[in-house]
Amino acid sequence: MASENKMENVTPAKKRQAVKEETLLIAVIKRYFKYASAALGVWGVGYFNVSPAWILLGLVLVVWKEKHNKLQQKKIEISQEAAKNEKEAILARVEDLPSWVFFPDVERAEWVNKIIYQMWPFIGEYVQTLLMTQVQKTVQDSTSLMGSFKFVNIDLGDIPPRIGGVKVYTEKVKRDEIYMDLDIIYSSDCEIEVKLKGVSAGIKDLQLHGTVRVILKPLINQAPFFGGISVFFLNNPNIDFNLTNLANALDLPGLSDMVHTIIQENIASIMVLPNRIVVEMAKGVKISKLKFPSPDGVLRIHCLEAKELVKADIGLMGKGKSDPYTVIRVGAMKFKTPVINNTIEPEWNSVFETIIDQRDGQFMDVEVRDEDTGGKDDKLGTLSVELSPVADKGLVDNWLPLENVKSGKLHLRLQWLYLSKDPLLLNKSILANNKEGAASKNDLSSCILMVNLDSARELPKQFTANIFDLLFSRSKKMSEPSPYVTINVGQKTETSNVVNDSTDPRWEQGFRFLVHDPNFQVVDLKVKDKKTEMVLGELSFPLKNLLAAPNLEDDRFFQLKKSESNSEISVRFALRVLTTEQKVNWKQDTENLMSASAQSTSVDEGVKPAPGAGSPPPASPTNPISPTGKGKPASPVSPTAPSAQAASANEIVPETVQSVQSQAPKAIPPAKTLEREGSVRQRVTSIGSDVLGEHRMGRIQLTLRYSMQRGKLAVVVHKCVGLPALGKDNFSDPYVRLFLLPDRGTKKKTKVINNNLNPTFDETFEYSVTPQELVGRQLEVEVKNDTGMFSSSQKDMGMVLIDLAEMDVSKATTEWYDLCPESEIKRKETDI
Repeated sequence: MASENKMENVTPAKKRQAVKEETLLIAVIKRYFKYASAALGVWGVGYFNVSPAWILLGLVLVVWKEKHNKLQQKKIEISQEAAKNEKEAILARVEDLPSWVFFPDVERAEWVNKIIYQMWPFIGEYVQTLLMTQVQKTVQDSTSLMGSFKFVNIDLGDIPPRIGGVKVYTEKVKRDEIYMDLDIIYSSDCEIEVKLKGVSAGIKDLQLHGTVRVILKPLINQAPFFGGISVFFLNNPNIDFNLTNLANALDLPGLSDMVHTIIQENIASIMVLPNRIVVEMAKGVKISKLKFPSPDGVLRIHCLEAKELVKADIGLMGKGKSDPYTVIRVGAMKFKTPVINNTIEPEWNSVFETIIDQRDGQFMDVEVRDEDTGGKDDKLGTLSVELSPVADKGLVDNWLPLENVKSGKLHLRLQWLYLSKDPLLLNKSILANNKEGAASKNDLSSCILMVNLDSARELPKQFTANIFDLLFSRSKKMSEPSPYVTINVGQKTETSNVVNDSTDPRWEQGFRFLVHDPNFQVVDLKVKDKKTEMVLGELSFPLKNLLAAPNLEDDRFFQLKKSESNSEISVRFALRVLTTEQKVNWKQDTENLMSASAQSTSVDEGVKPAPGAGSPPPASPTNPISPTGKGKPASPVSPTAPSAQAASANEIVPETVQSVQSQAPKAIPPAKTLEREGSVRQRVTSIGSDVLGEHRMGRIQLTLRYSMQRGKLAVVVHKCVGLPALGKDNFSDPYVRLFLLPDRGTKKKTKVINNNLNPTFDETFEYSVTPQELVGRQLEVEVKNDTGMFSSSQKDMGMVLIDLAEMDVSKATTEWYDLCPESEIKRKETDI
């Protein structure tokens, strides 16, 4: 009793002091063993005569890991601060503004974020239960090696995902569909730990940032008012995380990148285009049409050559050369050129073809690397090309500067191919491909084949027998197979999912193949049993049969060969010819997404497509939020806008560019034109009215665009017309010089075109400048005559001064500007 009273008299302060002393004691013991282990390691190195090189290698790894962990932790803290208090985080880091700050058509979704925040604890409990009960059992049953797999700890943390911005497309979409782009930001403090065969591993602090497109279609007149929902990433999201326990051993150079790549590719295989998650929301919807919509086209990528690359390899005399190769990513697809050794000016001449599902919003990411045997490959530069402008122009061929590197240019030739239902264009396409393929030594595709594998019926059962049945001559048992299908076209083979224990399996999967010549190629399907790997039936379908079919399609049940007489498989074959010609009716898809049974009962049940559901769709939405949250969304526009036609046909636009009929930025002219608030707008007219311009000095065509994602102003100098002859031979040697005022150190210069009064430059220059700095900047464009040191010829040919404060950063502008004397510009500036 006395001891109990004594324990009750212990104050909380004394308890805390005791705990503190115990903690200090444990820390001292840990420190002792840490130093003792280090001393033992040093003794072991000397005792076993270990080379000092191993010590240096260990030191390098430790230093790298420490530096990497600090940088990683800093990024995580910044992301978590933004997730907890977006306003304070924005004020602290202005460069990480969310998309809704820049773009008026991207709306904030704070009410949704508040709902998610309130529900997050309950969502965490639901996910924990789901992983512990269903996912864990599925993993354990997948293979015998995973039998001991289990989740040890599942903590989603206190920071929920946020929606940085929402853009809903209301124009250029069909009446029976809704398109949304969600800027998803997930900077979590989660921690998930698993155990397999007694070994623990896990991840924590998962970071994810990307743009998710959500499509609701078809709209119907019954709750929930849309028949299906499709969700997918337009481009690969940015993913980062930290490894824990045994997995932390993989957080080393090379291994860390490998782990991140594996996880990135697995996510891409689930919901990065062409993969998507589709959920049926109403009965009677043709879910296969939502899962496997027709693609927008095919992109043919010519990765030709590079020049002025960085010397990444170290030789005996200092910096040597590089062993460059290129990696190209479009959605979930990845291509790689061969390695060219010991050069900084490689020539690959590689050709790749990829199917594009959503041309508007997708990017092609290109990365040039230097191969290092036994180590991590060095980056020689990156660039990003938006596909929508490429599709508008059809063919673009240009040298593009590599980013995030001191020097380097990449020569790309991109060709957009439309999908046609006209079989008469096939021969023309094959002849053009044979001619181009012979020059590039590549086999090019003339068609795209879409195979929608639906189901099979009355497949044969298989005999099964165990060892005792064989020993005692027992009769064999009949069991249902676990069928899957292999589809082969040319050198490409695709495999469907496995349906367990069924003679009437339903797969509902779609596959696409690029075809060289359908007149001679065949698609081969084999239905196999996963248990025995025996063939349950075969189908060989000549592609030339589709050339005579209506709309180049054949959708029905086919009789399986080498199977029972009543075994059939349901497949839809659709062929589209690849062509550079564009016709609007090729893009129309008037097929209703509601099944015939649903439409026949629409009067009784009140379920029917929304009005206009069967009408031809206009162009799909364009320019979504970029994966980094700093893209440049704008209203969808027609690809045949005048300014798009005026732009150079040889230019690739590396970032978001909208081809629109737009207003030019205001310029300061010498003539008496409209004056407003101390600035003057230069007269801009069509080129056909007067090629000499108002001052009889000629004109210059420029394209101005601003990339929010990259924070750069791009100026494309296209051409000049009607320039004065300043040389003795009645010609000039013009070139263009640019300054981003007031900084005269920003000079950029085009090449010189000799003996020409109507030169074409088609050169692109970029300036790093923030949107806030644009307000106080002017672009000075000077056309000069290249003269010798002792020449008496006139050098100045005219200039233009453009006020960038009037520039609409959401659009690209291509306009003609009248050249005027420098004296008039300075006089006007003095008057203002």
